[in-house]
Amino acid sequence: MVSSLSNMKGLAGDMAAAIRSRGTLPKMPANLGIDGAYALQKAVVAAVSGGSVAGLKAGLTASAAQAQFGVTHPLLGSLYEQGRLAPGVSLDSAPGVMLECEIGVVIDERGVPQSAGPVIEVPRMAFADADDVNGVNLLACNIAADRYIVGPQLPMLASHAEVEVRLIRDGQTVSAAPATEALGGPGPAVEWMLREARLRGLPTAEGMLLITGAIGGIHPATPGSYRAEYGPLGSIEFTVT
Repeated sequence: MVSSLSNMKGLAGDMAAAIRSRGTLPKMPANLGIDGAYALQKAVVAAVSGGSVAGLKAGLTASAAQAQFGVTHPLLGSLYEQGRLAPGVSLDSAPGVMLECEIGVVIDERGVPQSAGPVIEVPRMAFADADDVNGVNLLACNIAADRYIVGPQLPMLASHAEVEVRLIRDGQTVSAAPATEALGGPGPAVEWMLREARLRGLPTAEGMLLITGAIGGIHPATPGSYRAEYGPLGSIEFTVT
């Protein structure tokens, strides 16, 4: 665990500064634990966002990703309002910058889904030390949250079982997977996220955007012209330079 409250505040401040500047995270403490990681995450998010967040994000929703990072369950983080981007944006490729196809759901004040649409999350992995790359530290740094491209929102479908999500770069398919790959689809994913938010003390509010987990894996932001197709939910186009 972080040895004292003052040390935690100092570490959270250093982590927040690295996130804001897109620099390298400081060395992470040993034996932080899930509860300690959530506590540190809250301090980091408050320092980065000024206390206001745009929504929530589900992380490590696939069993393979959980095994890679040494955890046995998904994780929950927050979305920074300043990270929101519109379709058509051009992003710079850089070490640690990744791309994930996700479905974003807007909720009302009770947490009931009101609409859904395509989202491309652009997380950034920035650990200083390879030994720090694990699920607990990923949780502490807010699951590498940085930017996210939000497509148009449409009425929530009764089922996403027939929806396939494809990521295409320069005309070549990067990934293709069913929308149900992430926690069984947007509906079940939102239910899990709201339960976890209550458990972990993360706030929810009307109009928040919940992005429900990677569909088709996590991919390096390789330069190219991208189109993410979500069937009846529409598409997002963007460029990585």
